[in-house]
Amino acid sequence: MKKLLKILPLLLLGVSALAQTKVAAPTPPTVISTIEGVTGKRFLPDTAFVALSEEDETLLAKEPVANWSLLQESGKDMAYSNLVIGTRSYQLIIMRLPKSSFPTATLLRFTDPQSKPEPIARGTLKPKEEKPK
Repeated sequence: MKKLLKILPLLLLGVSALAQTKVAAPTPPTVISTIEGVTGKRFLPDTAFVALSEEDETLLAKEPVANWSLLQESGKDMAYSNLVIGTRSYQLIIMRLPKSSFPTATLLRFTDPQSKPEPIARGTLKPKEEKPK
């Protein structure tokens, strides 16, 4: 019984540590190709916040890059681009943090004009590697 009481706290610590390191769903290829198309850079996702619905994936895959607004500067270290489809809209925000060598891109979703933004994915933008001929 005493051994069980000594082991129980260790088990609880292990279970709580496992729960805190839960891996998020991988970033869908649709999101990666959309961000790469708008920015012209390679997108390396590091965080996927929400799972996309089938409607979101269909909309992002179907809409060409030409339907996104041009990247607009908002200050020295930030730019953004918007895509509006009916009442749903998406916003790509690109920020260069002072101590990082590569900018960070975040894709947001607005389900309707009054909704708060929902982050979909975040990651680093790196220059595309040129393939040798």
